[in-house]
Amino acid sequence: MMRSMFSGVSGMRNFQYELDVIGNNISNVNTVGFKGSRVTFQTALLQTLKAARAPQNNVGGTNPIQIGLGSQLATVDKIMTQGSFQNTGRKLDLAIQGDGFFVLSDGQGYYYTRAGALDVDMNGTLIHSSTGMKVQGWTAVQDPTTGQRYIDTNQPIGDIVISAGMTMPANATSLARMEGNLNSTSGILPFAMTVTDDNGQQHTVRFVFSRTEADIARQNGPFTENQSYTWRAYDESNTLIGEGYVVVNQFGRVVESGNYLFSTLNPTSSYTINATVNGTLSVNDATRPNGTYYVMVTDSNGRIIYQGENTSTGGTMTINDTDIVSGRSYNVYLYFRRNTVSGVTPASDDQITHTDITNSLDIPPDGTYRVRVIDESNDQVIFEGPVDVSNGQFTISDDGISSGQNYTVEFVSTVSLPLNEVVVAPGASISIPSSGELRFYESDSPSNFVTASFESPRYVTAVEVYDTLGNPYSLYIEFIRLGQYDDMKNAWIWRVYTASGEPITYIDANGQTSYNNTPYIGGVVDFNESGRLSTLYGITWDENNQTFQVSDSELRTIQFDASHMGDGTVTIDLDLTALTQFAGANSATFTYQNGNALGTLQSFAVNEAGQIIGTFSNGLTDLLGQVALAIFNNPAGLTEVGNSLYVPSANSGLAQIGAAGTGGRGTLIPGALEMSNVDLAEEFTKMIIAQRGFQANARVITTADTILGELVALRR
Repeated sequence: MMRSMFSGVSGMRNFQYELDVIGNNISNVNTVGFKGSRVTFQTALLQTLKAARAPQNNVGGTNPIQIGLGSQLATVDKIMTQGSFQNTGRKLDLAIQGDGFFVLSDGQGYYYTRAGALDVDMNGTLIHSSTGMKVQGWTAVQDPTTGQRYIDTNQPIGDIVISAGMTMPANATSLARMEGNLNSTSGILPFAMTVTDDNGQQHTVRFVFSRTEADIARQNGPFTENQSYTWRAYDESNTLIGEGYVVVNQFGRVVESGNYLFSTLNPTSSYTINATVNGTLSVNDATRPNGTYYVMVTDSNGRIIYQGENTSTGGTMTINDTDIVSGRSYNVYLYFRRNTVSGVTPASDDQITHTDITNSLDIPPDGTYRVRVIDESNDQVIFEGPVDVSNGQFTISDDGISSGQNYTVEFVSTVSLPLNEVVVAPGASISIPSSGELRFYESDSPSNFVTASFESPRYVTAVEVYDTLGNPYSLYIEFIRLGQYDDMKNAWIWRVYTASGEPITYIDANGQTSYNNTPYIGGVVDFNESGRLSTLYGITWDENNQTFQVSDSELRTIQFDASHMGDGTVTIDLDLTALTQFAGANSATFTYQNGNALGTLQSFAVNEAGQIIGTFSNGLTDLLGQVALAIFNNPAGLTEVGNSLYVPSANSGLAQIGAAGTGGRGTLIPGALEMSNVDLAEEFTKMIIAQRGFQANARVITTADTILGELVALRR
């Protein structure tokens, strides 16, 4: 009977232990980083009344007869499951997602905790806010040569110190990288238009535009505000019927235009003359008829120096233009431009016959001319069209011609190209815009026009770079699309310049720095058919010969003198390899440069990897430190020492210390704390079970006591 009483006592004692553990769990339901515990029980001693017997002969075996002597405490286990996260928004509140522990030091030894409420003391040391112990990890070390900070996690852990006056030293830029697109459809886009000749026949003319050295020479270099294009006009059979140039500003507005000479159209006369005086050419030819001529002057490279109307008198013509340089040779082309004869009276209706134009017009006696017949009585044009002149004679037939009426006969043009006009067929021509919009229109029907589309071929972007003392320089890179040039099909020329005007030196892959420092210098990039960069060469503009000089070595480096502000020169490698050329908006930009100005620490934060990242006044961030985490083979075997701290025990295993995110240590969640993993509903359920167990064991004792009382009463 006494056995049952002692069993009841052991049960009550064990359930008291469980209630103690449950009470502790509930008490710490809001403790940061707390890990709940559970209790398990095991049987105590058992009294064997009869041992087990094996089967023998025809009798089966019997089981042992044992009476238990109660229960005893088996374990109190730590439940190391992940707790929920509470968002605090405080930058030094850190929650661990995983199995790691923060490492703390009191100067004597290490302690471990899951409670991540950290702070910084007056010395800038990272501490555990509730205990004041110092958080362990690694403070970033600054390279004395480069100024870069780095962390070596192979070194022993120590205190993490973040000084309020921490600075980031200035660094000179040595690398700048570009990425993005250059628009392949930039420039004046091709178009087609239809015009009608004197016979009512329609003709479709296709205009295409390109860039040449001669065009760039006309601008006095490639990087001026205005951009020049060669235009070419083709008929339905793809025959070249006109060629010229048009200069547009950055908005696509025409500022100048004109026609080139080409072999299918012959001038009235031509000369090669050496200039003897700056700004003046004298063209002397006693055989030349007096009159007004359309004049073109080109240099030895075919560049048009001058074009306009000039008068020849007595075989002498003087041409004045500031581009004419003494000692240079020029080609002079004279074209009959326009002349008229008035007071022509037909001898019969419907026809005008003229027998000798040389007596009345200063034009060659043979050729095909475009002629207008104007009624002098009302100033109305009654005829306009091509007329053949042979030996000075011509005949014009038209129903509107009346005998006895006076007419003016105006010879408009020869078969040579008129200024700013493409002759398509007799009575059909297209006027080239000389100013304003890129509007190409039918000369006799201005309402029939096409306005060419324009996408600026110029693209400029900038990046701020630094010298050794951290002085900033705004560095611009300017691209201008050439298109097809030499053996390159998708060429862009480029240059760099600073806002403060430092001269730029360009250095190719061979270390050559022979490029001059004119505004016309830089490099050339070419793209393949897939829109990827294929060529990156140095290029210079030869002002004397008006040509490009392309190097045979890649150009990737620029240099400028910073001695007036900084220390010596700034040398920058340009990485343009990620540029593309597709049909799309210009988006090329500098995505990286490795220089910086002096910076002072403004703030810091901790990332998921436990890295402490500082933000400096120069807008950059840098690594300041690294919080260490520790894991154990058996974290439930750690010994609690209060203040939410643990120390290793004989069964926890050694602390394995490293960086967050490595070795299964887990990651950090900044701005949050890990809540207790205690489940109140579960604890209340366990409390009820423990209470009932305690009550039941108490009933065992009272029942045994009652029975003992009956036994005592037997002697009465």
